[in-house]
Amino acid sequence: MSVLNPESDRIVLADTFPTKSIKMARWEILDQYDGITDSMKVNILSTISTSIDTHGTSDMYAIAKAVKDWLDETHGPYWTVVDGEDGKYRSAFTSSNSQYLRVKETRLGWRIVIYKQTTP
Repeated sequence: MSVLNPESDRIVLADTFPTKSIKMARWEILDQYDGITDSMKVNILSTISTSIDTHGTSDMYAIAKAVKDWLDETHGPYWTVVDGEDGKYRSAFTSSNSQYLRVKETRLGWRIVIYKQTTP
């Protein structure tokens, strides 16, 4: 299978394409565990974009809360959303299941970590 390498705009064999970090126009996917399907990822990124547009870039808590609330309603409770400017925040946690996504919002330079806890 061939894929488009967004860094060079060239078609490459899928075996030679680095899958750890895949860039899209606005998003760079840093980690995506198998519990996050591609369609789920697209919906999450769309929800984050809508939340940024709704709340503005200065209210990062409201953005994270809106995404968390949407995930809780759509995919069941106990989601965690951590957002922050790249290099200006740190987090430490244990994600005990495979529902984990870490992205970089390339226009704003934010990193966003999303994962589902298995218990409250």
